[in-house]
Amino acid sequence: MIVKPWYAQLWPWILISIPFSAVVFGFVMFYLADVHRDDLVTDSYYKEGMTINRTLMMDHQAENLKIRATLKDIGQGKIVFTIENATDSAIQLSLFHVSSSEEDKVVALVPEEGYDYSIEDLEIESLLSTQGVWYVELKGTDSHWRLRKRVVTPLSELEMVPTVVGLDLHGVSKES
Repeated sequence: MIVKPWYAQLWPWILISIPFSAVVFGFVMFYLADVHRDDLVTDSYYKEGMTINRTLMMDHQAENLKIRATLKDIGQGKIVFTIENATDSAIQLSLFHVSSSEEDKVVALVPEEGYDYSIEDLEIESLLSTQGVWYVELKGTDSHWRLRKRVVTPLSELEMVPTVVGLDLHGVSKES
């Protein structure tokens, strides 16, 4: 009986391919992690921590001014919000995607009659009319107040009220 050398056998190659494929897979994962960085991770924790008090003050200011916003109309390329008790010459509307900062949009709403503020923007209307999860933020141009809400699109109606977050006695965050 003639015995074949090891490299002519099938089983050694199958056993060698397992760790080899793990090494190749590791290099592929490293490459993908480097090319497609996670934009939810931040390197500037200190700077973001410094802005927490300022944003909390903006929420408290919106509550003190009794600012309320309602999506009045969306369609034909026009978005209209009714924003009660706002006296700003323009309102900043920001749409933040929950997982991709590349899709974030910021536009200015201009005043109309009464408490109405509007913008004509087909792209924003399209974002609010298709499937997705967003954070909608309305902020006065002087940046002294803001309203913020997480929404699931498509939107047909939206009401925003001040959300004030504080800390209880145990240091746990709570919404009021």
